[in-house]
Amino acid sequence: MGGVVAQLLPGTPHFTEKDIPSLIGKVFIVTGGNSGVGFELVKILYSKGGTVYIASRSPTKVATAIEEIKSSNPQSQGHLKSLHLDLGDLTTILPCATAFLAQESRLDVLWNNAGIARAPVGSLSAQGHEAHMGTNCLGHYLLTKLLLPVLIKTARVLPKASVRVVFTYSGIVDIQGGSLGVSLAELGPGKHAKTVELNYGASKTGNWLLPSEFDKRYRADGVVFVTQTPGTLKNKGFDELPWAMKTLAKFFIYEPVFGAYTELWCGLSSDVKAEDGGRCAIPWGRWHPSPRKDILEGLKLKEEGGTGLAADFWDWCEENTKMFAGAAA
Repeated sequence: MGGVVAQLLPGTPHFTEKDIPSLIGKVFIVTGGNSGVGFELVKILYSKGGTVYIASRSPTKVATAIEEIKSSNPQSQGHLKSLHLDLGDLTTILPCATAFLAQESRLDVLWNNAGIARAPVGSLSAQGHEAHMGTNCLGHYLLTKLLLPVLIKTARVLPKASVRVVFTYSGIVDIQGGSLGVSLAELGPGKHAKTVELNYGASKTGNWLLPSEFDKRYRADGVVFVTQTPGTLKNKGFDELPWAMKTLAKFFIYEPVFGAYTELWCGLSSDVKAEDGGRCAIPWGRWHPSPRKDILEGLKLKEEGGTGLAADFWDWCEENTKMFAGAAA
């Protein structure tokens, strides 16, 4: 319960754009950076001089976002670029990574920010996986794997723990209770859970399992992998709520820029250390005070006293993406 309250009442942000030095020369990727939290994150990174790639499935929307961000930061020395990426279609991941590597030889932080929510039961990715799992987990897993060589290369020449990959969890997993949500028996083409909430929760749980496994395998290479929940944020659906619900929700709903502060903390704060790999951050930049017991057990191998779910889920993601991996150049 303490973790839920901490997420609903996070207090005042302590790591904002005011705390970020010049980012000139640094290179970032933000998936879904053309709207919502990702848009606010890109704005801050660009305002500090960073080179930011917005990876999204809509080139038109990215172009509009870039124009808006540039016009609001005319003094910036940064660069904004577009990458075509449809996380729900694994055939687009390799071309995206290849296009990036054709332009850059370094990558400081990858924010796996994009995702879908509330897709109707039965919705599928292009490869036939449940839509949330295919988009939120398989797509980001493959993108991260393809960009690992450049992340590791960058980490070798930069200060320890400064190269990072940030996944996106959701506090709804803590709030909804119940079982962990990732059932390997329910994964695979055409398979899904019985409700939207379970499907979404499973994919968000997966976005904690994956950075934990990446950390186990690649911490020695100098890359820090964490996850974070950006918080309860205002979105398009907020304006459609009944008056009474909006009045109550306003005490727990925050503007998208606050979610960007959580992501910024994970990606850029010196408070995040190498040994923090695999951990989950909550708003607006602090470690989860009381993670669910079943998640913590899932992160551990069976020989460590856990259930081994994270390792099994990693194997499932690897098996279902390897045919689309190719070799990014």
